[in-house]
Amino acid sequence: MQAVILAAGKGTRMYPMAINKPKPLIEVANKPVLEHTLDQMLGLIEEVVIIVGYKKDMIIERFGDNYKGMKITYVVQEEQKGTGHAVSMAREFVKEKFLVLNGDDLFSRKDMENISKYNNCILVKYKEDPSAFGAVVVKEGKVIDIVEKSKELVSNLVNAGMYCFSLGVFEILENLEPSIRGEYELTDAVKILASQGEMYYEEVKGYWIPVGYPWHIIEATEKLLEEREEVSIRGSLESGVIVDGSIDIGESSIVGEGTLLQGTVVVGKNCKIGRSCKIKGFSAIGERAVIEDGVELEDVIVGAGARIGAGCVIRDSVLGEGSIVSSGVKIDNKNCGCKKNGGKGVYVGDDCKVGDEFEEGVAVD
Repeated sequence: MQAVILAAGKGTRMYPMAINKPKPLIEVANKPVLEHTLDQMLGLIEEVVIIVGYKKDMIIERFGDNYKGMKITYVVQEEQKGTGHAVSMAREFVKEKFLVLNGDDLFSRKDMENISKYNNCILVKYKEDPSAFGAVVVKEGKVIDIVEKSKELVSNLVNAGMYCFSLGVFEILENLEPSIRGEYELTDAVKILASQGEMYYEEVKGYWIPVGYPWHIIEATEKLLEEREEVSIRGSLESGVIVDGSIDIGESSIVGEGTLLQGTVVVGKNCKIGRSCKIKGFSAIGERAVIEDGVELEDVIVGAGARIGAGCVIRDSVLGEGSIVSSGVKIDNKNCGCKKNGGKGVYVGDDCKVGDEFEEGVAVD
């Protein structure tokens, strides 16, 4: 089976995290979103066609033409003309029924398998408030309609952004009219298939984790890590280190004397964590990061190569790759006026520096 992954967008909603990289390369639980998706496809998908555009060379360089035995083909969407246009560009490479999914969301293998049982199928999820999504109207196992961001409740099932299509969808895409936004929408093709009685649906049985805004990085990391129970120490722990929870320490990483690791904590390779630190909650520290003495982290994502100065206290935040936080800085929802998962923490872009007064490069949403 084949799959088409949509990974061409610029990802302006993900700023500042997507200024220097495309959204599919943003890391969740110390691994790019796109890599999580490819891992779920192993053994199920033989070839992946990735539609690239914004900073395409970074994606191509990262994954090449083969991922763990799975062939990868790239198609460049030079002009962003919508999701329908993006899928249509894969036509010459797709030879059979195929999956389509957004490259900046996380999906489970279970749901890939479930929707691939049909010729045409859409993955949906129940939402108490579907107003921010495309509501999928269904009847007797089939899709009747999709209504985008309706102010009136038409259905509690929303479009999760993963589909299975037969080859016939390409003819429908070729004849689409542009939407009011001037784009060719994949959901318009779904509506046509629905009107023909040929569009089925499956509800999420595994997981669907959107990663559209910076705070979703924290939420996605929590969801991916929440079922971890094992302790894996491939690095080294100095005396007095307390391990309380599911902890994964990468190769050649060192955790300093008297440090507390509590909750679900993932530390990449070649990291240095100082003495008497407290790292708690759902936290992920990228490879080569340096955490100096006395630092407290809780529900924090630290990018590769970042450095956090001594005595810092950081909560509910994302620090980009190569970022630097000066000693003694405190970053949390209380002192920045944000609310976790509401106003959404503090987000530091790649290679930016944070001083006592939150220097440039810090995004407070």
